[in-house]
Amino acid sequence: MNVGRMRYRIDIEDYISSTDLDGFVTEDWNNFATVWADIIPVSGKEYFSSAQILEEVTNKIYIRYISSIKTTMRIIFGDRIFNIQSILSDERHGFITIMAKEIV
Repeated sequence: MNVGRMRYRIDIEDYISSTDLDGFVTEDWNNFATVWADIIPVSGKEYFSSAQILEEVTNKIYIRYISSIKTTMRIIFGDRIFNIQSILSDERHGFITIMAKEIV
């Protein structure tokens, strides 16, 4: 992976639930990290489900190595949202390949 190709600034968000002083549970997405990345579309398909057209786009997202990234997190790039499907870490070379599905 060429570091120079990482030209997109993305936010990685983690889903956090917390309880306030009154006992109410608050669930929200909190910023985990803001990093440079390369986003490459891998596949896309359309299908019909319950009279709706659904689109599914899978992307490879390359970032520098972060040890505590999880598949329960999501990625924000501008107005695009990606759900993380799998994480392939190459700790020796210092990169992570994230397979993510774009929410359309």
